[in-house]
Amino acid sequence: MFTIHEGEVIYKEIYGSLRKQRFYVKPPEQSNVVVVDEEKFNDFANLFTRVFLPQGYPYSVSRDYSNYQIWDTAQAFCSTITGILATQEVLRGVGVGDTTATPLAATVTWVLKDGCGHLGKIYFAYTHGTHLDAYSKKWRLYADVLNDAAMCIEIALPAFKNYTTAVLCVSTVMKAIVGVAGGATRAAMTQHHAIRSNLADVSAKDSAQETAVNLIASLTALTIITIFGSSLTVFTTMMIFHIIFNYMAVRSVCLRTLNEPRFLQIIDTYLKEEIIAKPCTVNRNEPVVFLPIGPNSLDRQLCGFQIKIGHSMKKLVDKNPKAYFMINVKGVYKHNDYILVHCLETRKIYIYPRDSASSDSILCAYFHAVLYGIVICAINDIPLNIYKDPANILKPFPVICETLHQAEWSKVTVENVPLHSKFNYEPSFEVMEFLNKIVQREWVKVRVGLQKVGWEVNKNLLVVDEWRICTARLVATQISVGEKIIPEVVAHTAPNIRTFNQHDEVTDKQDKLKAYLIEPDTDNSESNIDDTGSSKAKREQDSPPRVYNDQVLSNN
Repeated sequence: MFTIHEGEVIYKEIYGSLRKQRFYVKPPEQSNVVVVDEEKFNDFANLFTRVFLPQGYPYSVSRDYSNYQIWDTAQAFCSTITGILATQEVLRGVGVGDTTATPLAATVTWVLKDGCGHLGKIYFAYTHGTHLDAYSKKWRLYADVLNDAAMCIEIALPAFKNYTTAVLCVSTVMKAIVGVAGGATRAAMTQHHAIRSNLADVSAKDSAQETAVNLIASLTALTIITIFGSSLTVFTTMMIFHIIFNYMAVRSVCLRTLNEPRFLQIIDTYLKEEIIAKPCTVNRNEPVVFLPIGPNSLDRQLCGFQIKIGHSMKKLVDKNPKAYFMINVKGVYKHNDYILVHCLETRKIYIYPRDSASSDSILCAYFHAVLYGIVICAINDIPLNIYKDPANILKPFPVICETLHQAEWSKVTVENVPLHSKFNYEPSFEVMEFLNKIVQREWVKVRVGLQKVGWEVNKNLLVVDEWRICTARLVATQISVGEKIIPEVVAHTAPNIRTFNQHDEVTDKQDKLKAYLIEPDTDNSESNIDDTGSSKAKREQDSPPRVYNDQVLSNN
């Protein structure tokens, strides 16, 4: 401890998280400053903190850092022990200790298993790389469970002596997937914990912690092998604890960036209780073990539709090529940074962001899509919990849904309804405009509420593909490309020439291909198509681009 009997304290310093104090004192009748330090009675604790914890801990990391690291350290200890026990069986499998095994056979086996691992790593990164950020907690847990499964295969290797190479290839592929998923999700967790732009420091200290734990666990495993040999009981016990500790680790993380499950929880709570759920509450309820997919996906449970963001319009236009529909939809969302289009056949709502869309626009679009799906289900009297539950029936949005269900102007009868379809009506353009106004007003409140309770809205973890609607206004002019036209493919040297199949609505036959020159629209006159397909010329700034043969030839 330190004692200051008398004198003027000019400055007092505190060293970050260590709370080490230092005083600069001017004693009476002296002209020089005296430095008074706290006695170093806790040097070991200070050294431990500097070696294994980020500088400035706990103020330089998120609040959930300590809990996560405790559970992560425990799971790393168990994982190292099970890994060493499994490695012992792998070495036996490739011929270590077997006098009949040749070095060449062991080398071939090792090369084959490593090669399969490399291929598995590349393939998994290609197919699932974009989902690792959005579902980091789920994949963090899945990676460790898959790692345990791979080690179970390796520990059982003596039972497959005639198939050693094949079994090792399978386990190595599984471990390669673990390497990609585990490394990527660890980076996501580290980024979350580093709140002072100290990502490298947090990552380095995490590596130091893991190295120290692995060293201790290796010595422990060596002791176990020396005393018990290949103990299946120890392996099973460590594996069970490993999974439990991993689950506790991911559950302790409180992410403040919105992915689909967390955002859907927030929207559900907002519509039912008119409040914005806090990050820790949402994270506790986020599914990390079994994430519903397909018809039981979370978005479909809430709004009756699956929501896709950033896909191309091509598939949708192939199903509904009528230009008037796309033009009217464009008119509804002319002031938005996105366009919403529904597909009743596949029960999907597509969000098409413009090239100017920001993270806030994407979140607003997703909020809009959820409400849009609920409205479509409401006008078709398809039961959803949000407006059928008696506890919610008097809430503002369920009341709106019931009103739209009873209103005739809100729906348009669907022609040629498939037998399996539950949708007899689709929303009118008036409903789209009405809902758009509601969403733009409500989103301001939702965004403020999200920021107030601690959510980050300047970035998001929604799964968004890369297609964007361009804001440039283009026009297509028919040109001649010569008399010989190949029906399937027409090659053009100019990149702005496109070829379109002309469709005759009377005979329902494809006419021969015609080529168009796509270029910026410098003419003020524009054309439109009404619901009957007839052309109407008008001059206004926000009118749609030129239309030829019922095809919208624009990327706007």
